[in-house]
Amino acid sequence: MPSPVRGASPQVSTGAPSSPIASPAARLMLLREEMLDSAGRLAGYRFSCGVPAEGGMPTVACYEAALADANVRALAERRTAMISILLEDVLLLDVAAIRAPHTVLHVRCRPEDLIEPRHLNVLKTLRTSGVGLALSIGDAATLAAMAPALSLATHALIDVSTQAIDAFEQLVIALQEAAPHLILLVENVATWPLRHMCVAMGIEFAMGYFLSTIDEREQGEKMSDSRMVLMDMLNLLRNDGDADALAAVAKRDPSVSVHLLSMANAPAYGLKAPLTGIDQAIVVLGRETLYRWLAVSLFRTGADRARDDALLEVALARASFLEKAGLAVGTRQNADELFLVGLLSFVDTLLGMPIGAVLQDLTLPAVIRDVLLRSEGPYGPFLSLALAVERCQVRRATQLSVSLGIVPDALTSYRNEAQQWAEQAVQLA
Repeated sequence: MPSPVRGASPQVSTGAPSSPIASPAARLMLLREEMLDSAGRLAGYRFSCGVPAEGGMPTVACYEAALADANVRALAERRTAMISILLEDVLLLDVAAIRAPHTVLHVRCRPEDLIEPRHLNVLKTLRTSGVGLALSIGDAATLAAMAPALSLATHALIDVSTQAIDAFEQLVIALQEAAPHLILLVENVATWPLRHMCVAMGIEFAMGYFLSTIDEREQGEKMSDSRMVLMDMLNLLRNDGDADALAAVAKRDPSVSVHLLSMANAPAYGLKAPLTGIDQAIVVLGRETLYRWLAVSLFRTGADRARDDALLEVALARASFLEKAGLAVGTRQNADELFLVGLLSFVDTLLGMPIGAVLQDLTLPAVIRDVLLRSEGPYGPFLSLALAVERCQVRRATQLSVSLGIVPDALTSYRNEAQQWAEQAVQLA
């Protein structure tokens, strides 16, 4: 977690680019799509490769290198790591290099390709190699012909954006009856109501941009007193507030005060006598630890812990990416402010409130308000860059990074490091 922000005036440089990252996969950007399970947990990711800004399709070897740089095999030890690849490229893939308990290959092809014996043999080879196998299902009419292939698969993907809801429901029911062993995953889920419908239908995983949108079931909630205290303390830290000022804010919420004292009195700090003062606890914890705890607690104060943890990880990854981008061309102050921008860019989703309604109760500098409300100001291009990288919009990300003075080859490294740091931060919190 970065050190608390000092000051408020941005001095972002757009001068000399940062040093390029020496990596064979530096030019290849991976799309990393979050997979939420039926309980709302962030259970894994699907990986696919974007087309480089200079055009042309990347080689399988370059794709493998990008997966290695993203540490996907280690991720698959803990979570589902679904790797998307064309059927004609499967035999070129070094499966042993990516195989782990939760590795799944999403083999992309036409349904008619899966009828051919030579292609079925390829799928059999994959299954005997010890990885999971995911196939895309277009409509119920193809299920009978795909039966031999589906018997080899472990997962089935349905694109909800390509069909009407009634056709989607019929396909899910038919698939559950024809191949009950399959784990179902729906992609391109755009809204929370659609995700709730998937859960009600017994679908295990959902992917799409719904996670960064407001859940209509949560709309209208006011910011809790605890969250208001946490936000005010974050803002104080950003402005280099002292321990007395921070303690005065913390005392507005007993649960915050109790938690701070509990952390400071933990055996790890080796105190000879227990602390009873909030200001003393803040000094003992230190600003780095306090900043990190405030950021995490902001997302964990609500009732839906699974969803909030998923949002927290995504928000921390964006915040860390923006911090790294800010450090590449600006000051430590810029980087700290950009970290806060990344974190707060999800606060409307977290609270189920429009961002304007959230910010009206917070005291933030104009430079942060401008980017959160209108994507304007000196930090606007940085937030646009983060979104382009997250959505694997390679050409736009390249253009934005060049305009900011950031070497495009560095973006993949920033993204990978930010993602790995965010996952560790959530686990340790």
